[in-house]
Amino acid sequence: MIEARGEPLTLLKTTLNELWNSRAKHAASWNAIGVFAIRAASAALLFATQVVLARWMGASEYGLYVSAWTCVLVVGGISHLGFNVAMMRLAPQYQANQDYASFRGLLNGGRLVAIASAAAIAGVGLAALWISSTESGTALAVPMALALLCLPLYALTDVQDGLGRGQGWTIEAIGPPYIARPLMLLTLVLVVSMLGHAANAVTGMTIALAATLFAAVLQTVLLERRVEKSVPATQPTYAFSTWLKISLPLLAGSICDLVIQNADVLMLNLFRPSGEIGIYYAAAKTAGLALFVHYAVGSAYAGRIAAAHALGDNAQVRELVRNSVRWTFIPSAAVTLGILLVGYPVLAQFGQGFTDAYPLMFILAVGILAKAATGPADTILNMLGHQRASAISIGLAAVICVTLNLILIPLWSVAGAAVATATSVVAASAFNWYAARRLEGLNLFILANIKRPEPASR
Repeated sequence: MIEARGEPLTLLKTTLNELWNSRAKHAASWNAIGVFAIRAASAALLFATQVVLARWMGASEYGLYVSAWTCVLVVGGISHLGFNVAMMRLAPQYQANQDYASFRGLLNGGRLVAIASAAAIAGVGLAALWISSTESGTALAVPMALALLCLPLYALTDVQDGLGRGQGWTIEAIGPPYIARPLMLLTLVLVVSMLGHAANAVTGMTIALAATLFAAVLQTVLLERRVEKSVPATQPTYAFSTWLKISLPLLAGSICDLVIQNADVLMLNLFRPSGEIGIYYAAAKTAGLALFVHYAVGSAYAGRIAAAHALGDNAQVRELVRNSVRWTFIPSAAVTLGILLVGYPVLAQFGQGFTDAYPLMFILAVGILAKAATGPADTILNMLGHQRASAISIGLAAVICVTLNLILIPLWSVAGAAVATATSVVAASAFNWYAARRLEGLNLFILANIKRPEPASR
């Protein structure tokens, strides 16, 4: 009887040991799961946050708040001059080569560039607001001014996000902006509402500024602890010209990516009524949840690919690329299928008429699966030093996106926007696949990475 009771404990111990060994052997894949879990939790928090803010402020004030916070997301996402992705590539290379002076210089210099650039943009924006403000524009002026004050903090967080993801410091890097910031925002909303403060866009953006500051400070403290433990103290060395040659093409790619993400909604504003735009937006954002897999895998593998490339270990690079493609496509396909299966009842929760956009999710899914079929191709190219090729690919796709939206929306309404967006994503994936094949001899297509690899030629 004693032996029989011990069998479940032995089985549990064996299972836990196997899981631990698997985590050690497949660290990047487990890291990807961690990133995806945080982003999924963040999506739920973000949804709850937006519902709370909308009900607390009311439709009109919430609209002003959304306009101001969108400014933070868009301008803040480019004000760091591409140093967020440059950090992902350069920091692992410096650490792999034990160039700790350059590592610390990059850490300090990247932060400085992000804060200074964002502060300069914020200064210009505040001056423009002061010059152009009129009585009719005062409603948005103060929330927008608060949004501009968020920019240096947001840019700092984004750069440190790239550093942490490149080093595999997942929780420290993305936990503060994606979990701590919305939790702090929700907490502050509860506090100010209990204190009886006005429920308007100014109060909302003040809370957002405080939450952004909290996330930036928390992230900085956590990452500094990691750096002190893993990077020997030394005098930093700086190479701003070299870093900018790498970061600026990455910035161009980020801008073009923003165009692809937002061109459909912006173009719909030119041709279609707001009701159709809201319905399309709900379908697009619901289908786009599957892109978290792409983000998670790219984050998990970026640093390891960059480090292996810096050491000249081509066999390791190819193995990491193969794994990243598989880990992108297979979960993405499963998540996309799940989203399509529950898409109709999910859209029904948004309100009457939103289910009319359900067929659009299938169109958008084509682009999502095409992107997944080549793995984190843009990240792979960037980590291997081909940021210009990646920027050209996404730039061409952005031109296709804008052109097709202008042509197809007047013809097919929201369906035209979906076709244009999906086509541009497919084009970007094809361009990146061709670039990786031509520049590195890497076949990123999923079918070439499922089968057992042939021995690599040295």
